[in-house]
Amino acid sequence: MDTIVLGGGDLLCPYREKIDHDFINKSYLRRPVHVAGIGVERNRQDILPSVLERWARFLTDENIRSISNRDPGSASWIREHIQPKVEVSHHPDMVLALPLPKAVKPEGAPIVGLTTRHIKHEKEYRIMERAAAYLAKKGWKVRHIIGGVGGHGAKDFENSKLLRHEGKEVIYTENLNEISRALGECSLVLSMKLHTTIVSAMYGVPTISVNPVVKAKEFMKSIGCEDLTVSPMNDDLMNILERGIPESPWNNVKPIKENAANYMKKLSQNIWNEYLTKNPGIAGNLPKEVPSPKRRDFF
Repeated sequence: MDTIVLGGGDLLCPYREKIDHDFINKSYLRRPVHVAGIGVERNRQDILPSVLERWARFLTDENIRSISNRDPGSASWIREHIQPKVEVSHHPDMVLALPLPKAVKPEGAPIVGLTTRHIKHEKEYRIMERAAAYLAKKGWKVRHIIGGVGGHGAKDFENSKLLRHEGKEVIYTENLNEISRALGECSLVLSMKLHTTIVSAMYGVPTISVNPVVKAKEFMKSIGCEDLTVSPMNDDLMNILERGIPESPWNNVKPIKENAANYMKKLSQNIWNEYLTKNPGIAGNLPKEVPSPKRRDFF
């Protein structure tokens, strides 16, 4: 390979001693590395010096070509604590740049989608049960969508049995397009996972984040839905539903989708430019711009 792109998700946790070797593998640094769209877990303020030192050693290496973050707070944290040699930028979560499969709302009753995560105690699901029961009485269908895949998905599915609602539909699949469609068909999504929150919003589905961690708050703030991030341990969710179903966030989502796509195009072009510079012998036979992929049946 000629270049490595490392990113997505909460890669940098300042207060957790264990760092996955896949994230700071020194062998990556034998090639140019672009650290793209990472988040910093800032749910706690404490920082372990040993963790900071290991991340700083990696992120200040001369082969780190660029560092970008999925929110301004993460970028500020890295500038302050890591002080890299390269510019640190921020942009919307990279998932927003992805095409999604078309989803058509089925005829009949509206669907409320519930997406949950592996939790420590089932009491965190009680408010979701109450919300499902409340909407079911008003004629809504209840769909429980497992938003994770692989090992995470298996844990989420096992834990989902603790959310009890008689007659709920359960969607559990390893196919990301099927998960996306299941979200897009809903008329409301109550989400405990960041990326099911993002995908739902990308479809223009009114979405309430029932997991008030920093990354969820940052995203909801970016689409003008700050007041739709609630704790699973109080009545805020029910208060929102009793006031009425929130409006579609689409008008606020569209521009940040474009921003995320523009970042990915810029990153691709920068990688391509460096490759052409390092390989002048073949550069004349290659296009100067990265060609845009053609996609069908997506929007």
